[in-house]
Amino acid sequence: MVIRELKDGRSYVSLQEDHAELAAQFAAHWGNTRFSKLRPYQTMVFATTYHDSGYREFEGNPPMNVAKGRPYAHREDVPNFEATELKAYAKNAEWVTSQDPYAGLLVSMHRTGLWHNRYNIFTEPAGRLRERSAAVKDAKVKLESQQAEIKRKLMELEPGFENELAYNYMALQVFDLLSLYFCCDGYANENEFKEYKIAPVRISYDSNETVTLTIKPNGPGSVIFDPYPWDISPLKVSARARIVAPLQEKSEAACVDAYHKAARELLTFRISA
Repeated sequence: MVIRELKDGRSYVSLQEDHAELAAQFAAHWGNTRFSKLRPYQTMVFATTYHDSGYREFEGNPPMNVAKGRPYAHREDVPNFEATELKAYAKNAEWVTSQDPYAGLLVSMHRTGLWHNRYNIFTEPAGRLRERSAAVKDAKVKLESQQAEIKRKLMELEPGFENELAYNYMALQVFDLLSLYFCCDGYANENEFKEYKIAPVRISYDSNETVTLTIKPNGPGSVIFDPYPWDISPLKVSARARIVAPLQEKSEAACVDAYHKAARELLTFRISA
């Protein structure tokens, strides 16, 4: 779950697929006279839409952080849950690959990259490389072995594939970070965003030129991008969230009941050049 806690005790709770749907809106609109439009376009939008769908295996009935009266957030450690997560991640990569091998490769790389600080492609935001369990290390080796085989096959079909793949992996990470910014990470207070940077960001498949993508607050629910990478301005995007109110009774059953009954809200954001 992607969760933003409010000062009054409520939480905005979004499914990973809600978060991914927002990321996919960024993918769909990426590109203008300065930034390359994504290619292959449908593959990139598809991969972005389903890049975190492994969580579908358990978000229908998610494990609850009873102390906080809501599901566990995506950066919180769920007790005795690693095996379930690893199985779900692998199953999602397998399903996406069955639909589109290139998209499956990107989704798999996204998962293994998260275990390795997004393969250290960004200097901003600052990441951290932490020690992983033996099970995660084994899963990473297995997934990366599968990735190597898909890469080999796709490289045979398309000259310059490695360069294109590097750009597309970077782009997927940008969309993921931006969605997390709007869903939970980007808030200076209840209503206003904070300044945020992603760097280095390549602007084109055909160039190694990079920029620092800077987001500046522009009033409630609104930001300015510099430089501007989208095809229209303003760009309006949205994400669904459940509004989970604080609970009087702190029990698993009460948390589950509140989660399923929580009102849904469409959060809308305005992005301008």
